[in-house]
Amino acid sequence: MARRQDDSDCRKERLIERRSLLKAVGGTTAALGASSFLGAVGAQESGQGNGGGTSVDFTNTTVDLAQKGLGNGDLIDPYLDEHLQSGTLVKIPAGEYEFEGEGIAGDYENAAVVGSTDGVVFSRPAPEELVRPDIFAESGTVRIENITVKGKKGAEQSRWRVGAAEGARMECVNFNQPDGTVDGSDSTGLFAGDDHAGTLWIRNCYFSMFGNVACYVSDPYKGGNGPVVVENCDFVNTGMSALRFASDGSVCRNCYFEATEKAPAGNTGWNQRGIKIDDPGEAVIEDCDFNWSDTGAMAIKFDEDGEGGEGVVRNVRVYNDGGTTFVSGWDTDGNWTGEQIHLTGDADHSAPSHFETVTGSNAERPNTEYSIWKPLGDDVEPSGPGAGAGSASEDGGSEDGEDSESDGEQADLEHHIRLRASEDNPDRNCNARFTTSGPIQYAEEAEPNTDEITENENGTYTATSIEMNPAAVDTYTFDGEIKSYEVTSGYDVSVELDGEETTFAEIVGDDESGNDESGNDESGSDGDSEEPPHRIIVIDGTGDTQSVAKYEFNVTGSVERDAGRSESSSGLPWDKMTDYVSEGRVVGVVGNGKDAFRFTGDLEGVTVDGNAGVTILEV
Repeated sequence: MARRQDDSDCRKERLIERRSLLKAVGGTTAALGASSFLGAVGAQESGQGNGGGTSVDFTNTTVDLAQKGLGNGDLIDPYLDEHLQSGTLVKIPAGEYEFEGEGIAGDYENAAVVGSTDGVVFSRPAPEELVRPDIFAESGTVRIENITVKGKKGAEQSRWRVGAAEGARMECVNFNQPDGTVDGSDSTGLFAGDDHAGTLWIRNCYFSMFGNVACYVSDPYKGGNGPVVVENCDFVNTGMSALRFASDGSVCRNCYFEATEKAPAGNTGWNQRGIKIDDPGEAVIEDCDFNWSDTGAMAIKFDEDGEGGEGVVRNVRVYNDGGTTFVSGWDTDGNWTGEQIHLTGDADHSAPSHFETVTGSNAERPNTEYSIWKPLGDDVEPSGPGAGAGSASEDGGSEDGEDSESDGEQADLEHHIRLRASEDNPDRNCNARFTTSGPIQYAEEAEPNTDEITENENGTYTATSIEMNPAAVDTYTFDGEIKSYEVTSGYDVSVELDGEETTFAEIVGDDESGNDESGNDESGSDGDSEEPPHRIIVIDGTGDTQSVAKYEFNVTGSVERDAGRSESSSGLPWDKMTDYVSEGRVVGVVGNGKDAFRFTGDLEGVTVDGNAGVTILEV
């Protein structure tokens, strides 16, 4: 269908007080330098969108705005207006910039705006100023990444309009709007209009305190009907609905919804729903967590406007201590199914009678951790998630609807392994890794968008299940033998190999975690070698309830978070941030609490920027 332009909508956005976010995400460049905090990130120069768009190629057209004179505190609109165009990757240096909305407006082909992982803030004007950026993928892949928009939106409808033409792809990654709206506002966070016909991928985003809908992506059903995939996003105390969808092929996956504090009212009054399904499309809601109370209205609503739609709700965990979990405006039996719906708390859950629910002592409570700042890192291609509805648990969920074979067929490998994180694990900071002598592929219960399979220099292969929720399941197939393994200390992961219950230790003939043979010197032992001694580093920021400290260090051996010694007491957003831990390097922030890590080898290059002490413990 023809692209419906919103010509009068594109204006601008401004800035925040320095202390409130940038110190939390490392937005300043003091002490660690402009590119050292989490490393540079950029849209990769390969990959193809689900919708069939052409490959992204920015190799000759990368523009670094730092080299164009952009400085901290500047109005960024003129820079974006001049340099953001089709075929261009625009990199934004760490800092906070005034943004009034006019620098991003129009249709693009193979373009990206990517902020530094050190922290980039767009600070909008006063609430009464209308700000309506419009970024649309006319063809190819268009991405906006690593940007936090600060400042409340006003009563008049400000919003970020995003979408893609048929065959194209729009990606919003680590794009955060934490401040929401003033009371009585008609403003939304992200909005997809009925002209969206391609694929819209929204990942690692954070929304909070909206009076109106935070992520309004249901309108495509009325026109282009392009799928929308929302995953790894956090919706904290926001309404009318946190997420409103769904067009055909849409997915909400691995998202967190919270209603523990009353959000502002919208322009039609107050309502605080989690997911509202108000169009009769085909959709999937899976692997989501809800922390709900009577502060909110309902967690999931099958609206009467969605009558006739179909889909599945599966592997969902809800704690509700007094509100309503499900509301159905029509009889969903025969259209929507529910699988493994875990219900805890004293609420009237009112689950549809045909849904498969788990209650009582067998029910799993939701994981309530979330993060405001979640860069993906520089190894992520702009190809995104699997092919929409039914992709993850039904067809293997590879990123392009295909797996490793170029013809779309997955090779038959000899062995099948199933990993399941214990439901007693304290949180999602559980990584499980194993190395094999032959190739590895994702199987039917896998998350190719978060987990990793790598080929090592010595010819082995390594699969890593990253940040497994309690009771999460990942499956792989592989050839050859399992040579070594590693599981994050303090966490349990059960193993089923070729249909038989076993353990990693039994598989490799070891009583302890195995040395990783991928070329990395990981914790644990291999064969008869002894486990290397561990020490603990504690970064202690307790006592200052307002500011945060940024830290970085390296070790010559292995390193992992010590959840038992880490603690948070301030309840501020940065206390929920996930620290960066990779290959002996740790970067993070600490507020009024402690961050602790176990490590082997020597400690090198400890840098702390802010009010925090460092203690080394021998264990």
